Amino acid sequence: MLSRERILKLEILTPDEAHTKILSATNKQFSLQNSSTGRADMLLIIKGRGLPEIDAGNDVDVIVHMKSGERIRYPSYVTVSTEYQLNVVMKTDKPHMMQERRRYYKVEADINCIINSIERNGSKIVLENPAVAQIKDLNIGGIFLCICGADLQKSDLLMLTILFETKNVDIAAEIIRVQTNAAGDVTGYGCRFTNLTPTVEETFAKYVFRVQLDNFKD
Repeated sequence: MLSRERILKLEILTPDEAHTKILSATNKQFSLQNSSTGRADMLLIIKGRGLPEIDAGNDVDVIVHMKSGERIRYPSYVTVSTEYQLNVVMKTDKPHMMQERRRYYKVEADINCIINSIERNGSKIVLENPAVAQIKDLNIGGIFLCICGADLQKSDLLMLTILFETKNVDIAAEIIRVQTNAAGDVTGYGCRFTNLTPTVEETFAKYVFRVQLDNFKD
């Protein structure tokens, strides 16, 4: 659930491709409360002087800037608009993490994945018995991978199947960092994705966003 205390500021924009800014407000200039629509919507109330007047029922986009750095867009619509008060219903069941920020926001994870093949120095090895590894953290650009007894090196290209709860995702990832402990033992591998498609990116974005929402609730 959105909390005003976690928001740095918000912007109200036109919902068209131009996304013209209508107004901006800090968290001291607005309040949030449950909407009376009977759904999980939030009512945004902005009070002031000289506010822009918008016809009731008009669609707008609300961009929420969280203090933690994310930007979230909510499709919304106007219910009350005067020069002193603007009420907007935010459809909080349809959030969209803005791509510029969501790509590099990292969340902790506990997801299994399968290593199907390893490519090293131009040679590809397909594993007869694919190795099972565990993803410990994740963002849209890559993962941190843990696996016992594997002979992996920096610059290895891994073909992975990531086992999400609702679907499996096949993706290539290059090892860019081998992490070791004080004794020199390998504790994991930092990997970046090399063939991220818009569809796969959206799958990762939804997972990252869901974890963020769960963290906010806590």
